[in-house]
Amino acid sequence: MKLSFLTKSLEQPDFVARSIFIAVVAAASVSLGLLFWRLSDFLPLVFATIILAIAWRSGAESLSARFKIPLGLSLLAVALGIIAAIAATLTAFGNQLLSQYDEVALDIPAAVALIQRFVEEHPWGRFVEKFVIDADYSKAAAPVAQHVGAALGTLGNGLALGLFAIIGAAYLAADPKGHAEAVVTLTPARNREKMSLFLARSGVAVRQWLLLQLYVVVMNAVFAGLALWAFGVPAPLALATISGALAFIPYFGSMIALVVGALVALPHGVEPALYAALAIGAASAVEGYLITPYLQSRSLSVPAVVLLFCMLAFGALFGAMGVVLAVPATVVLSVAYDVFAKPPETT
Repeated sequence: MKLSFLTKSLEQPDFVARSIFIAVVAAASVSLGLLFWRLSDFLPLVFATIILAIAWRSGAESLSARFKIPLGLSLLAVALGIIAAIAATLTAFGNQLLSQYDEVALDIPAAVALIQRFVEEHPWGRFVEKFVIDADYSKAAAPVAQHVGAALGTLGNGLALGLFAIIGAAYLAADPKGHAEAVVTLTPARNREKMSLFLARSGVAVRQWLLLQLYVVVMNAVFAGLALWAFGVPAPLALATISGALAFIPYFGSMIALVVGALVALPHGVEPALYAALAIGAASAVEGYLITPYLQSRSLSVPAVVLLFCMLAFGALFGAMGVVLAVPATVVLSVAYDVFAKPPETT
């Protein structure tokens, strides 16, 4: 009886068509998942290129509106201005920065050795040492050259990808409307209006985020630099630039900057290390708890806990690049939800 019912079901056209449809959807989902996994290094590069293009275009539009010059010349002027600013900074502070970065490179290993010696001299350090004293580190030390070579290869790949990102950003910044229209054309007809709205709103949101991050990086570097200089911490300029750059990464960047500052100052004494941690921590607290929330409340509408979990998720998917780009990606996903998936409000 059951076999005859199954046979009749299989003979029905609707059942066969539905089974084929489910199989096709499953195969397409698996294929998209594999494609997404294979493009895990490519997708962050594309997104970073788009962000760079938005920043470039925004600066050029502001310059063009202020001085009434053609947009093409404004794009060129922005690029030349950035190069000139970098060259002027290196000319004015290059030697001082290099010497302080050399000091940082020497102080961090010295601080690690100092901590290791302190642990070995402490009773509980000797207790822990009993569990690792017989460990064979030869296998771990053998591939050091391979790791160094891989790191150099990664640096070379990063420079090459950065060059491709700059070239791609130049094309996007020169004709954003044309590229947006191409994306809308490839969208199904019923969703083209929503896609146009999404591209416009996400562009505005990314511009607001870029402006916010510019404030955050500059304020963190200035506050940390002044505090480090006031406390007499060694290498204040280098540590200030490190603190400002790491402020680009919410939450985790300030923690890393605090640890780096303390390690750099530790070989000069415990008191300078405490001052360095206090200076960078205070600068991060002023920027992170007073100024940034105020600016975010006026520009971004993504809750802090959502940003935190998205950073962890993007870091797991795309590594360090995912952590750096997690916030703008979350902002764009928030806009996509509002445009495509959010149910209409009922009155």
